[in-house]
Amino acid sequence: MKVGSDPGVCEMIQNHRIITIYGRKPVLEVLQSDEQVLRLHMSRLVNPSPIINEILDAASTRNIEVRLHSKRQLSFISKNSRQDQGVALDLAAPNLVDLSELPLTSSQLIALDGITNPQNLGMIIRSVAASPLHGLILSRKGNAGLGPLVFKASAGTVIRANLFQCDDLVDAIGFLKRRQFSIYGLAGNGSVTLEALTVNSRALFILGNETEGLSSKVMKVCDKLVNIPMANDVESLNVSAVATLVAFRQIFKQP
Repeated sequence: MKVGSDPGVCEMIQNHRIITIYGRKPVLEVLQSDEQVLRLHMSRLVNPSPIINEILDAASTRNIEVRLHSKRQLSFISKNSRQDQGVALDLAAPNLVDLSELPLTSSQLIALDGITNPQNLGMIIRSVAASPLHGLILSRKGNAGLGPLVFKASAGTVIRANLFQCDDLVDAIGFLKRRQFSIYGLAGNGSVTLEALTVNSRALFILGNETEGLSSKVMKVCDKLVNIPMANDVESLNVSAVATLVAFRQIFKQP
């Protein structure tokens, strides 16, 4: 086990191919798995305990670098000083890139407009990762962060899924429209059903907030609004269920 002290904090945070999780139990679980771990961060003030010893032993067994930090520096890394419990872990996420790096071959994508529940986000990522879609667009503002709850809900697929980050979803939609993508927003008042929808070769499906749905600014730039018919007076589905229906629509679409 290699032990260092404070170097390269800004460099680590700015690397968009890294996902950082925090909390003693989540960190230990990942260290005991086969996931690709880059480094372990720990506060100098963390008190010795059985689980801290297990974390250090697991890092030593895997020869993972341990970096020691002040409490303030660790909070900068974890972005959640109230819940990091003095430890954080950097995981390699080679498919987490900026939207500007979207491959020209990409044709079917989902984007999220204000998904704030980490469990929902994790389940959506898992569905997208398992589906024929080319990836998920995730704006850095307005959506839940890629932390330990998302990691757990995604069953670890968050570090393998194709995730394309952007600063602003409306700007991202403009970027895709210039690349001949058609934009479809999922909404209860949509003019066409998901089953009946015929898409162009390049399509972006946008899912809105768990409570409010699509924001007005995103709805205005959609080319078409799409609905999923409901039976038995059910008003809506959980957004993660909608994501699964969209992600696998081509496989199960009636001929």
